[in-house]
Amino acid sequence: MYDAFCKCHKDAMQKNRLKFADIPTEFTGLTINSFDVNCYESDANSLLARKAKQMVANYILNFDDFEQKGKGIYFYSETRGSGKTRIAVSLGNVLLNTIGRQVKFMTSIDLLQEIKNTYNKEAEYTESQIINAITNVDVLIIDDIGVENRTSWVNEMLFGIFDNRMKYKKITIFTSNCEIENLDHDERLKSRIFKMCIPVKMPDEDVRKAIARKENEELQIRLMEGK
Repeated sequence: MYDAFCKCHKDAMQKNRLKFADIPTEFTGLTINSFDVNCYESDANSLLARKAKQMVANYILNFDDFEQKGKGIYFYSETRGSGKTRIAVSLGNVLLNTIGRQVKFMTSIDLLQEIKNTYNKEAEYTESQIINAITNVDVLIIDDIGVENRTSWVNEMLFGIFDNRMKYKKITIFTSNCEIENLDHDERLKSRIFKMCIPVKMPDEDVRKAIARKENEELQIRLMEGK
């Protein structure tokens, strides 16, 4: 009976983790092994993607050490659809489902919007509750950092969150269309991100259409075969 209770308790905890993580349905099944480096057209880009994949695999193998140091990863590429989000979420899925860390995925725009929503008098949560939840989660995945408008409010909000995560050595994973040095934010914020993360370059090639084309071709075959 005790074992059954423990299993039910663990299942409930995992269900809550999955709900909190808010991983987009498109990405819930992604793993590091499923990250296809052969979908890039050029050999150079395939090689770059393979290096990034190997770095992520080594990061997972040595996660205890990186977690102790509070080091996440900053995936960047100037090209949209280059696989940054896919590999970041693949890493997040491992940390959530295999290593058992609490993970939260959100775009930088959604992060700021959630905070703004608390200013509504009918809001369910307060600003401090939202910020505390984001600040204290084990692993935070911020997608598309750098696309938000640069205002003093945006800068102060992001600085406060990342500064606290850096101080308490919380793991933060970023994706961006530019290098950290080229983010359109002040130097205080950029220095925090640089301290928190290991930069990993992704190919400057849009593979989103190639992946969709491959999926459609496989489904067309199934339709023709009637399976």
